[in-house]
Amino acid sequence: MSVTAIGARHRAEPGQDQRVRVMVADRDGLARRMIHTALQDASAIVTLPAATDACETLELVRYYQPAVLILDTGLADGGGVALIAELLRVAPATRIVTVCADQDQTALAGLRAGAVGHISKDIDPAGLVRLIGLAAAGEAIIPRRLTSALLELVHATPEQGWRPTHSRLTTREWEIIELLDQHSSTEQIAETLVVSPTTVYSHVKSVLRKLGVHSRRDAVSAAKRLRREEVLGTKAPIPIR
Repeated sequence: MSVTAIGARHRAEPGQDQRVRVMVADRDGLARRMIHTALQDASAIVTLPAATDACETLELVRYYQPAVLILDTGLADGGGVALIAELLRVAPATRIVTVCADQDQTALAGLRAGAVGHISKDIDPAGLVRLIGLAAAGEAIIPRRLTSALLELVHATPEQGWRPTHSRLTTREWEIIELLDQHSSTEQIAETLVVSPTTVYSHVKSVLRKLGVHSRRDAVSAAKRLRREEVLGTKAPIPIR
């Protein structure tokens, strides 16, 4: 059945259904059924059609705009983490909670990518409903065992500026990115940094090359992802051309 065909039953209109709309994306049929069963017993939650792969997840999330998405990190290549940024682009208000079998590094990568929480697949139904309610209300759902790693993140984050303590970009390149984020022109950057426009062009070209992007706007987005990766200590390779 197509998304359009089932949309009339599940896509809420403004002011109609105030229940929390939750979607499950998991390739494991048994896990999907267990999660759905647990959620269906909660009067404050309405479950949306489930997704079984990455493409279907993107299609359904784009259409239904769920309040909460429970995302299996094993859904796609790369642990499903690569999906998160794309999902947030098509549904920026959706709060993503990852689920997996106690893989801490994958959970941290998911949080870095934009997830608001992580739960284990062996959680009891009552606990699942409570945590999904908290996520929908704006709370972060962080397992206690990940607290130390997140504290390291806080300690490694500089009080001012963009540059992490250890970075593959130079201090000057981070200064350029910060000014690009402020929508500064080449001339404004040159004036701020007391350099020539030619030098600014050279720095921008270097930033684009290191981040593997082709525009200044994309460089800012890529730099934000890089900053989170480097602060968390989970450095993904950057294509160097």
